[in-house]
Amino acid sequence: MRNKLTTPPILAIILIVFLTFLVSGCITNGSTDDQVKTITVTDMEGRSVTLKYPVERFVLMDSTCTAEFSSVYGEGFDSKIVGWDNYLRENSGDMYEKYVEKFPTMAEIPDVGSLDDNTFNAEKVIALNPDVVIMPNWEFMWNGEATKEALARMDQAGIPVVFLDFYMEPLENSTKSIQLLGKITGKEQRAQDIVDYYEEKVNSVYSRLEKIQGKKPTVYVECAYNGPDTYGISYGDVAWGDIVKKAGGDNIAEPVLLNKSKALSAEYLVNQSPDIIILTGRNWSTPGSLKMGYTFTSNVTKSTMTPFVNRPGWDTINAVENRKVYGIYHGYCSDVFNFVALETFAKWFYPEEFKDVDPVDTLKEYHRKFMPIDYSGTLVYRYY
Repeated sequence: MRNKLTTPPILAIILIVFLTFLVSGCITNGSTDDQVKTITVTDMEGRSVTLKYPVERFVLMDSTCTAEFSSVYGEGFDSKIVGWDNYLRENSGDMYEKYVEKFPTMAEIPDVGSLDDNTFNAEKVIALNPDVVIMPNWEFMWNGEATKEALARMDQAGIPVVFLDFYMEPLENSTKSIQLLGKITGKEQRAQDIVDYYEEKVNSVYSRLEKIQGKKPTVYVECAYNGPDTYGISYGDVAWGDIVKKAGGDNIAEPVLLNKSKALSAEYLVNQSPDIIILTGRNWSTPGSLKMGYTFTSNVTKSTMTPFVNRPGWDTINAVENRKVYGIYHGYCSDVFNFVALETFAKWFYPEEFKDVDPVDTLKEYHRKFMPIDYSGTLVYRYY
């Protein structure tokens, strides 16, 4: 007589094994800790960092990195930033205004303080429970001890920190930093699209420069933050100085500053009499600073640049005599837009060879392709 249990013995065994695994937790759903994935990356300080993959909760300790983060992440980026410093709001208020206008909830992102002014609040960061804290590696140059202390606090709390670099070696490390963002967010194809666009523009500049012979123009770059009465920092072989060199210019600050950033004296500048002067502007609150950005017209930029051009002794400088004084948005030395700075500098240095190049068109195209906010305002400017 056949047993009333008609399930074949082998199927019964499989069923028992399956139920055993289910009860023991070997088969899980997406909400269990057992299925949390991790990824190990090398950041732009050469540190090996293991973190959750893909990262969902970010603290940006250089909130101007919002431009890169939003470009890479795409739709929904604003909900992933759970905390940031005050740098975007305080120093790039024009860009902050554009983002908040389109994404109002960004105005509610908690401010965790800044390493620059010793207001960084480690406890607040920890309470936000981020998956990662993003830091720029230029913090080690400007705020070394505070950065080391913050890093130690995050390590102690088990919060990974990833360093990016769009400043120290901008034209070498920007694409690597974009790809790193793509890797940890799971947006690698989007990041690669940005890198491909970036490299196409950069390589086009380099290929033209290779064909140019003769003496390089001498160049002076100044951060016009302080107003005309006090000379702002210039740049050795770093940030703007690196871009000047890559664009085929001879940076007058490099022999003095090497790889540092520091103000040059008025006497040195006048004696050097550079062929080209570039002043960098932003939405700074300091009186007399050069105003440039998403919310400024060219008339405002010109009116705030004039007092710089009228400084004592500047009328004897070659750049002023030959009407080669320019302005550029300061953020472009520390973000992905440095490729536009390269293109712009090359055009200013060698106008005939780059006469068909329009950096403003490049900016507009990049915004259309990758940015969640529209291009507007004055980001590149010729004074004369």
